[in-house]
Amino acid sequence: MCKDDDDDDDDLEQDHLLEETTSGTRERNKRLFPDNRTIDPYDPTTYGYTEIGTILGAHGVHGLLKIASVTHFSERLCRPGIRHLKAQNRRSPREIRLLEGRHRIKNEYLIRLEGIVDRNEAMKLRGSVLYARQEERPDNIDEDEYLISDLVGLDVRLVTGYGEDDIEDGGSMDEDDPTGKWEVVSNTKDDNEDHERAASEETSVGGKLVGTVRGVVLAEEMCSIPGLGQDLLEVTLPRGRSGTPSWKDEMVLIPLVPSIVPTIDVERGVIYIDPPGGLLDLTYVKEENVRIKG
Repeated sequence: MCKDDDDDDDDLEQDHLLEETTSGTRERNKRLFPDNRTIDPYDPTTYGYTEIGTILGAHGVHGLLKIASVTHFSERLCRPGIRHLKAQNRRSPREIRLLEGRHRIKNEYLIRLEGIVDRNEAMKLRGSVLYARQEERPDNIDEDEYLISDLVGLDVRLVTGYGEDDIEDGGSMDEDDPTGKWEVVSNTKDDNEDHERAASEETSVGGKLVGTVRGVVLAEEMCSIPGLGQDLLEVTLPRGRSGTPSWKDEMVLIPLVPSIVPTIDVERGVIYIDPPGGLLDLTYVKEENVRIKG
């Protein structure tokens, strides 16, 4: 197998990140790199980072950088402190200190990073992506506002009995009855103790499981006219016997509006939805981009 020199540099960088002291406490600037089977190693947002902007190039001759912002929180680009920079030829971000920043025009900011003192050094960072750690939460978040990282991974459950058939309402079909009529099952303690326990566990967090939040599609990505669109929850439906008969993950988009998503309980890890008829039938399969290196 062929391996690029850049890959060797990446491995050395990751080995540096994985080092820990013998006492079990991590040293400064060293983080545990997650298992590659549970993340996308080329996407830092899958292992604890939040993208806040992409460097466009130099501004002037004294090391200022122009950056295209993708964050709604301006303090992440203006307040001095530790950020994380991923160069185009690197797989993992490295720590860097933001010295200052200010808004320029539209979604563009001017920032100064530690160690970048002239135009040549600034131009070398063109295309690099700036990140913040997901645990570094902004201060000005209202009670009804959520970070995307708060929502990804939450279970989505029904408030009502959407899509439930009669068998789930307490009836079962008598297989010996050729007429196909429904026979009500007796709800005695001796016969249904296990079913009652399972039902109690299910209702302790809400109704029927719909799926898991995989991502959020922002309104501005769907509609360029401000105010006409809304954010969408990208929900992965379960597969298998109780889910979709697909060998790929099927997904559905849920509008993030109060009438359809009345409750978001981050502490309990669940979102309750009350979808209109037919919404959950609008499924699709998301095609994954294959990254080929060579």
